[in-house]
Amino acid sequence: MLTITVDRGLSEPVYAQVASQVRQLIASGNLSPGTTLPPVRRLAGDLGVNLNTIARAYRMLEEEGFLIIRGRSGAKVAAPAERVEDSTHVLLVEEMRTMLARFRQRGVTSEELMEFVQRELEALDDRGAEN
Repeated sequence: MLTITVDRGLSEPVYAQVASQVRQLIASGNLSPGTTLPPVRRLAGDLGVNLNTIARAYRMLEEEGFLIIRGRSGAKVAAPAERVEDSTHVLLVEEMRTMLARFRQRGVTSEELMEFVQRELEALDDRGAEN
């Protein structure tokens, strides 16, 4: 089941909130590969947002490799890649460098960051094992 909430009080755009929550549901194993997501129109109606907002979130997730969109067939959860492509690897490393710089600029130490990453990886592993 897809449970998504939108908080209009956040500075984060609604499409990014939706994408983030779907991303976490997939990464945690709560949405399995092949699972069909609700149609854009229905999810937009359920959340009380413009359908273009949901379409944008779905497109973002498709670009990131989380979804496969097949026209009128809708959006399905993509299976994890068996191997990272070189071009994707370069992009992911650059994204990680940007995030690390942001953490460092906000005063997070290397030790704190390593502990955080370890906890998050363990949480992903634990949630994946539950499913």
